[in-house]
Amino acid sequence: MKVRIADAEIDFDKMTVRDGDAVRKLTRQPLGILRVLVDAGGNVVTKDQLVDKVWDGRIVTEATLSTAIKEARRAVGDTGAAQRIIKTVHGVGFQLALDVDDAPTQTRSAMPCLLVLPFRNTSRAPDVEYVCDGLTDEIITSLSCFRGLSVLSRTTSDVIQAAKLDPTTIHSRYDVNFVVEGSVRMTPERIRVSVQLMSTENGTVVVTEQFDRDATVASVFDVQDQIAQMCAGRLAGPHGPVAQATAETAHRQDQHSSWQMFRLVADFRRFYRTYDPVLHAELRAAFPSALERDPQSASGWAAYAVLLLEEHRYHVNERAGVDALSLATSAAEHAVQADNRNAFAQVALAMCRLFAMDVPGFDAAADKALQLNPGNSDVLSEIGHCYAFLGREDDAIRLLDRAMEISPEHPGWYHFAKTWRYARLDMFEAALVEVQKVPMPGFYWYHAHLIWLHSALGHHDRAAAEVVALRAVFPEFEHRVHEELGMWDANADLAASALAHWRAAGLVISEPAAAALD
Repeated sequence: MKVRIADAEIDFDKMTVRDGDAVRKLTRQPLGILRVLVDAGGNVVTKDQLVDKVWDGRIVTEATLSTAIKEARRAVGDTGAAQRIIKTVHGVGFQLALDVDDAPTQTRSAMPCLLVLPFRNTSRAPDVEYVCDGLTDEIITSLSCFRGLSVLSRTTSDVIQAAKLDPTTIHSRYDVNFVVEGSVRMTPERIRVSVQLMSTENGTVVVTEQFDRDATVASVFDVQDQIAQMCAGRLAGPHGPVAQATAETAHRQDQHSSWQMFRLVADFRRFYRTYDPVLHAELRAAFPSALERDPQSASGWAAYAVLLLEEHRYHVNERAGVDALSLATSAAEHAVQADNRNAFAQVALAMCRLFAMDVPGFDAAADKALQLNPGNSDVLSEIGHCYAFLGREDDAIRLLDRAMEISPEHPGWYHFAKTWRYARLDMFEAALVEVQKVPMPGFYWYHAHLIWLHSALGHHDRAAAEVVALRAVFPEFEHRVHEELGMWDANADLAASALAHWRAAGLVISEPAAAALD
C-alpha cells in the first residue's frame, strides 16, 4: 500500500519513504504510527490506541512513544514545533492535520470500536462513586480482551463525557460504533447495575442488561469484577449484539475487500451455531484465498482451523485422503503466530492438540486462552467440553455454566457435557430435557443423543424415529461408531451405556475389531 502525505510518499509494504529522489527505510514503530493515523482518516487517535495497534498492547513509556512520534513526523517533513502534518491533541492523542479529503481515501475500519462512558451513581451514598469508577475501568479492561474490536481508553472516555458529545459527533470524531453506558445503585446488602449498548450510527439502544447481586463492603470488589466480566461477555461475545451488528454491516459492505474477512468470520459463527454443511463447504472454500490476502488475521486463521477440525472430528464434508487434523493444526498455529493474545486462536490450537492426543499441549493452550479472555463464551464452552472428554467433569460443568450465563443465546452443543453428567447418574429424563434445550436437528450427534436417551426411557417409537434421522444425516455412523468414541476413554461408562441403548433402538453396531479377535 502506498500513500502520499504532504510531499512524502509512504510505501507501507516496502517500509520506505520517498521525498523527491531520496528514498530511506522506516522502522516498524514510526511506520505503524503513520499507518494508524492514515487509517483514522483525520480522526483523533488516542495514545492507548497507538500503543495497542503499533506495540500490540505492550507497556510503552512516554519517552518511547515520543521518540516514535518524532520519527514519524520527520518521515513526512514535520516537527513537534510546527505540527503542520501530525498534530498533538493535548490530553487525548494525535491526528493528521490535513483535510480528510486531501488524504488518500480509506475504507472505514471493519473492526468495531466501543466507548464505555463513566457509570452514573444513582444511589444517595457518595461512596458509591468509587464503585462506579471501578466498574467503568473493569468493563473497559474486560472488553479489551476481545481482539476483534477496539475500545477507547478511560482518558478518552472522560474527555468525551466532559464535552457531553452526542452520538453522531462521537461517531464522526472518534469512529466509535457503540457506546456502553449505565448506572449503579447500592444498598448495604445489594448492588444493581443497569447497562445499555447504543449504536452511534442511529442513536438507538441495541440492548439493555441488568445485574443484581448480593454485595457487602467486604465482597463488593469481587462482585464488581464479576459484573464487569459478565457485562463485557454479554455485549461483545461471539453471539452477542456487537458481533451480530458487525456481521450485518460486513454483509452490506462486502464489496470492500477489508470487510471480507469480517463477513467470513461472522458466517463462521453462524455455522458454529447451526452446523449447516452447505455453509461449512462454502466457508472452507472461501477462507484460503481470503487468508492469502489477509495473512495476519488471527480470527480468520482460527475460524478456518475449526472448520477443518469439524471435518476431522464430526466428518462435516469429509474428503477422502485429506488429513484434515494436520491442516487444522497448521491453521491454528498460523492463528497464534498472527496474534498470540487472541483467545479463540489459542482455543483452536488447544482443540487440535487434544484430538492429536497431546494432552500437555492442550493444557498449555487452554490455560492461556482462559487467562486471555475468561468472558468469551465459546472459549469457555469449547475448553469445558474438552475437559469433559478428559473426564474432568466438575471443571467442565463450571465452565459451561459460566458460558451459558454469559451468552443466553448459544449453540445447542453447550449442553452436551451436562447431559452426560445426568446420564452418568441414570437421570435420563433430566438428560433428555437438557439436550433438547437448544435443538440441533441435522447434527448427527444430537440425533445420537436422542436415540440413547429415548431408548433408556423406553420411548421406543421416538428412538426409532431418531434412528431414521441419524442414518439420513450420517449413514456411516453404525460402521464408525467406535472411531467416534475414540475420545471417550475417560468416560467408558457413558460409552457403554450409549452403545447398549443404541443397539436396543435398532442401530446395527458390531464389536470393535480388537474385541472380536479376543
